[in-house]
Amino acid sequence: MKVKKILNRTEYIETEIKRSKRKFDYCKVSYEDVSNFDKLIKLHHKYEEIGPILCLGTRNGREIDLFRNIIFGNPVINTLIKIFEVKRYGSTSLFPFFESFDRSSTNDIRDKSVIGVEINPDAKRTDTHICSFDEMPENWENKFKIIYSNSFDQSQDPEKTAQEWLRIAHPGAIIIIGFSYTAATDTDPVGEIEIDDLKELFGGKIIYYSNLHGFYHNVAIQID
Repeated sequence: MKVKKILNRTEYIETEIKRSKRKFDYCKVSYEDVSNFDKLIKLHHKYEEIGPILCLGTRNGREIDLFRNIIFGNPVINTLIKIFEVKRYGSTSLFPFFESFDRSSTNDIRDKSVIGVEINPDAKRTDTHICSFDEMPENWENKFKIIYSNSFDQSQDPEKTAQEWLRIAHPGAIIIIGFSYTAATDTDPVGEIEIDDLKELFGGKIIYYSNLHGFYHNVAIQID
């Protein structure tokens, strides 16, 4: 893992907000991806209640809607979501209305809540907290049983980010991270990530690993 030095915090925040605005309509995960995560979670989860669930670096929030609907939602609605999903520039929906039912609230986080964190103020929704994912609310400590992100490479400081994610994770939580082995850049300061880097940062037990097409990886870590 290599980290590109960012001059200061203000520069980092401004750069990541601009990046989010450019890619605001892009959603990396698809219905199929979250369906696979759902099976993984239900196989390994230690608790009666799976949630609350937190998605980090969510931009327009579609991944929040996918996690909420697939894990906690109505099977009929899920069928419609699957039918009307299209994959161009990531995944999106021809009828996003079907995905918007029963969104959670960051002001009332419950066992079946699915909420997101996004640095871009344009992403404000009832289920999205606007902040950097390495500085989240103090009262979120030990709260979330599932944490998902494909944005770890956007960290300014990977050690600080990992510690913050561990702080808000419930004991025994599953942290799912998607990452690519790419060079560090101004917008993705963490580059050349390997699975051993994440294991060292987060500890716990690796319960799932996939390598898609040789360049994109998903790893699930169950923390102690």
